[in-house]
Amino acid sequence: MSRIMIVDDDSSVLSMVEQMLDQDGYSVYKAHSGQEALAILETVTPDLFLIDLGLSRMDGLTLCRQLRLNGETANRPIIFMTGQHAPYTVAEALESGGDDYIRKPFAVRELAARIRAHLRRSNNFVLEDMPGLRILPATFQVFVDAREVLLTRIEFDLLNFLSQQPQKWHATQDLLSGVWNYPDGVGDAALVRNHIRNLRRKLEYNPDHPAIIQSRHGRGYAIRAQIEYADSTV
Repeated sequence: MSRIMIVDDDSSVLSMVEQMLDQDGYSVYKAHSGQEALAILETVTPDLFLIDLGLSRMDGLTLCRQLRLNGETANRPIIFMTGQHAPYTVAEALESGGDDYIRKPFAVRELAARIRAHLRRSNNFVLEDMPGLRILPATFQVFVDAREVLLTRIEFDLLNFLSQQPQKWHATQDLLSGVWNYPDGVGDAALVRNHIRNLRRKLEYNPDHPAIIQSRHGRGYAIRAQIEYADSTV
């Protein structure tokens, strides 16, 4: 699932856009200012930015220019949201490095369509940044990029289950049923959390900020990686 950052000092706009993106299955990060957005970038790199052109203090143009100077965000799509009384013109927004703009008030359906289009266009950049996950079911081997990871059988089964539908959020009960074969209502959520933690320690380059096994409160766990299933290491 793609990660989208919304930067707007209007809380009502933030909530409205967040609800729309959440329903479409995106991971959403909200910032009320340019400074807050830059602070969030220390722990996560969004795949697309929605930025209010008329931000106070650090305006949208300044934030956009800083994103374009950052190697990790230089090629990520930026869509400006402009109000009727925006202090800058659309031409200035695009010249600063923006990819697109949408005028407030906007139709949710139109914004969703533009987001999908820009994510498709930038798909090659996003995939390059995603780790490669190679799974060999016959030998229970797993490779992260070129690094082999040694897993216990239950860890392998858990990873394999999540990787079958990498864009889907799996609730704890789904994992207890699908991996441990427990009936509904049986099993302990702590069991899943502990195995997820162990998997992250082995798979992630930075377990404190996991990129491969992502979690979301109320939804569960999902895999974000370029997944390849293979028959052998040859």
